[in-house]
This record gives sequence, structure tokens and C-alpha cells, in this order.
Amino acid sequence: MGNYTGFFEEKAINIFVEEDYIKELKKIIGKFRTFGEALDSFILEYGYSGETEDIYEKVKFISEKCNQADVPVPRNLKKWYTENKRIERNSTVPFQLCFAFQLNVEEVNDFLRRICLSRGLDCHSMEEIVYFFAFKHGLKYSDAKNILSKVNLIKPDKIVASDLIYTDLIADEIEEIETQIELIDYLNNNAWKFVYNNVTAYETIQTIWKCILGDEKNEGIAKKERKQLYIPFDKEEEAKEKYEADKGRKERKRICDSVWEIYLQILGLAGNYVADFYKDRSLKAILKDNELLHPLAEEAFPDRDGLNKILNGEHVSYERIRKLLILLVFYRFYAYRAVKRNTYKVVDEDGDRCIDTINDNLISANYQGLYPGNPYDFLILMATRSEQPLCALREYMHELFYANVDIDSFYEK
Repeated sequence: MGNYTGFFEEKAINIFVEEDYIKELKKIIGKFRTFGEALDSFILEYGYSGETEDIYEKVKFISEKCNQADVPVPRNLKKWYTENKRIERNSTVPFQLCFAFQLNVEEVNDFLRRICLSRGLDCHSMEEIVYFFAFKHGLKYSDAKNILSKVNLIKPDKIVASDLIYTDLIADEIEEIETQIELIDYLNNNAWKFVYNNVTAYETIQTIWKCILGDEKNEGIAKKERKQLYIPFDKEEEAKEKYEADKGRKERKRICDSVWEIYLQILGLAGNYVADFYKDRSLKAILKDNELLHPLAEEAFPDRDGLNKILNGEHVSYERIRKLLILLVFYRFYAYRAVKRNTYKVVDEDGDRCIDTINDNLISANYQGLYPGNPYDFLILMATRSEQPLCALREYMHELFYANVDIDSFYEK
């Protein structure tokens, strides 16, 4: 495990030493392990002694662990190896496996974060509070199911600004509970506390966005950067003129301070290239099946729709929240310094400070810190090691654009 993480840590630090870092990045993308390979590292750590190439023996080993613990054998177990299927984080499967291998709380969190590349136990989820209690006290899966059968579970709702209860406060209360009866009573009597989840993350994103957007009295970071430094992602002038003449149309008017335009600016894509290509205000056509983007990085990649929903307090997936939070903290950190210094160049300490700032925000929201073995996190860590991190991320986004768009044929239409 250490070698795997260390490999990507080293690559993130030194990738820009390469003359052609995009060529090197393509190689690195191919080295991120599949879920099956990650699971191999886990079962080897917890008693499997067979060959990792033997799918039958691995499936048998995991199945026996499940049967011994009276836990259902996952239906897609074999497909984790044969079809590169992954565990769905919001299902009961990851917790069932943790019960099967008799993990404690620390080990469960490590499994969820390192093997599933997801968040640890969420104490703003009634179900996961029960699992937390069970793992803490060494209970069986059947015990957890029995507790859950006596709890009136509720689903998260749209976040509003009143009566919010933060996860760390709930966690403190849960730590004081010692018996199953106490836990059942607590959950049923305090169900209102679980109407909302991800409160800290939502508030952090909304606060950062206000800083980026600004208001009537204070210019936001995005507008300041646009005035001082930002170079639009535009077509070359000759090609632009030819295209507009052939098509006989004018460039549409854009509202520079809209969520869509600022989102594009953050990624370095604000300009007439993207305005012409993506009228649905989505970058899916750039991201999908892109040779320069690992599928796990493409999944829940920060998007305008997710940002809008978070700003309005609507429920979105954990992965969308986490990736967007990382991107916005990264942008605020470097754009603020760029505007202040009037240059995108950074000082030596900025990289470590940015990583620490991102991790502080993630951990305070009960999310996993940056992990080099996560393909999306790797891109951010890679950018922080550049002499101009914001430009490095944007240059990478331009490469994604060119990799999936045939510019010449577009102008020939």
C-alpha cells in the first residue's frame, strides 16, 4: 500500500520535470489500480494467502468470510474482478464487507477511504450511526440490522439556513451512548437532526462562492482576476474570422458573472471556444471517454448543475460535493494570490499551504483528505507542484478539450 501511494506522490511532485508532461500523464493514468486490485491489497492484509490472479479463490475467500459472519454475499462479487464493477458507497455492501472482516471503526474508515475511494462513516446518516456504534462495540451485522429495524429512518432534505446541526456535534453525542437501547431512543427522539447532511461542506462551498463572485459592494476574486490576468480561451483570430464569416452569425452575448461563465473561468475555459461548442452548459462532451482523464476522475467531475444545486441547498452526491469543494478551495487559494501579486507565479511554500488548506476544509466537513491514489486528487496535487498552479490546471483542461474535439473538422462544417 505504501509503495502504491508513494508512487503517485512522487509523480505528482515531479511530473513537470518531464519535457512532455502530457505524455507522462497518459502513462500515469494507466497505473491507477482498479477496484479489484485495491480489494486484493485489502484481502491480502486480512488473511488471503492465495494467488491474486486466481479470481475463483478470491471470490471463495470473500464469500466464506461473509458466510461465517452471517452477512449476505454481494451479488456482484465476481464482477468486481471480471467486469471492473465497484462497490456503491451508498449501498449496504461496503458495511457488510466490513462486518464480514470484523473491522473496527478505524479500519472501516480506512477501507472506505483507501479501497472504495470514498468518505468514511457519516455521522449525519442514521444508518451509518448504527454501523458506527456496531463497529465500535464489536457487534455483528445481525445486531446492526436489529437496531435499524427499531429506528424510524428519514431521508435528507433540502438544506435551509435554520435549525442546522453539524456532524461534529452529533458525533460528540454519539460517543456518549453505550447501549443499544440508548442508541435507539436517541435516534428516534432526535430524528429532526438528520433532516440535513453535508451541512459544513455546503456552507463552505457557498461561502467560497460568495468570495469568488463578490457582490454590489465588493468585487469578487473572479472579476478581479478577469480584469488583471485572465486570458480568454478563444480561437485563433484567423480561424475565428473565417468561422464567423462562413456561418454568418455573431458571437452570443454572455453574462460574465453567471455561474456558468465563472465556472468556465475557474477551469480556464471561459472564451468563445466553449461558447460555440457547449450550448447546454455542460462539459460532458469534453470529459467523456477522454484519454487524458481517468474514469474515476470523470465521475462526478465538478459541473455547473452540481454547483447550482449546492448553492440552492439541494441534495447532491458525496462525490460531487467533495470534488467541487476541492476545486473551489484550490481556485480561491491561487486566484487570490495571483490578483494580489499581479502574477500567476507562486512562491515555494504555496504548494504545501494550498494542500493543507484543502485538507483542512475537507476534514472539517468529514471528508477524506487529498489522496494521491485517487485520480481526481492526483490532478490537483499535480497542479500544486507547478510554478503556476492555476495555469497548469487550465492548460490541462485545454488538453482535455483538444483531445476530444476535432477543431479542423468543426471549422469545415
